[in-house]
Amino acid sequence: MIAGLDQVLRDAERHRRTMEVCAASHGFAATVADQFETKNVTVTYTPLPPASDTAFLILRDAEGEFLGSIGQHALDAILSPEIHPPWVLAETETSYDDVFAFLDDTIFTSFERSQMLATTREIEERAWRAADGNLYAGFQRAQALRSQGELYEQLAVREDLAVHVFVAEEWADDAPAVPTTVSAAAEIGRTWFVVFDGGDTELDSCALVAEERQPDSFYGLWTYNPATVQSLVEYLEAVYDPE
Repeated sequence: MIAGLDQVLRDAERHRRTMEVCAASHGFAATVADQFETKNVTVTYTPLPPASDTAFLILRDAEGEFLGSIGQHALDAILSPEIHPPWVLAETETSYDDVFAFLDDTIFTSFERSQMLATTREIEERAWRAADGNLYAGFQRAQALRSQGELYEQLAVREDLAVHVFVAEEWADDAPAVPTTVSAAAEIGRTWFVVFDGGDTELDSCALVAEERQPDSFYGLWTYNPATVQSLVEYLEAVYDPE
């Protein structure tokens, strides 16, 4: 069965997780709860000694099985990101691989536009490094198209990488000079999505899918699951027949 954009979120919501925040200050736990406490994530707080200068998170599944842990500083890179073009990001020592793997398929409840853009850059950077495969990106409004147009034009001429852009009908005049699918479908206007099929390496496949449920506040997830990514690719190809 091919999963649509919203179905990916619905499927993830059914997988309960617990995120345990271990820190000296309850404030950090509150910040994490604001970002991730959803129908599929319960955030708990374990106090550390007041003198402790470190904090970390532990993720467990519905049965309490350990899924992974990560330090506060790594998570801060996502919560307060620095944003670079994918070709610059590929040449820096900055890597979000650990935090992305830690939060794989974990629903976030309230990401701001800057956090969404930083997450998008991680996926674009994978596509840039691979220089192969297919990258699909949906834009919700004209401002986003104008600001990212040159970037996607550069991605589109990256060796064997094929870029497919999706835009809501009213923003068609602002589309960049890359293969573009114009659609009146409501999901194109409400969903921020970036999907990379991994090219020749299935394990490089990744995707971000999020709904703008309040102005500049997004609810969604990113995934490294090849089956989920492939299902998204099949959906976009079948429903929208991109160029």
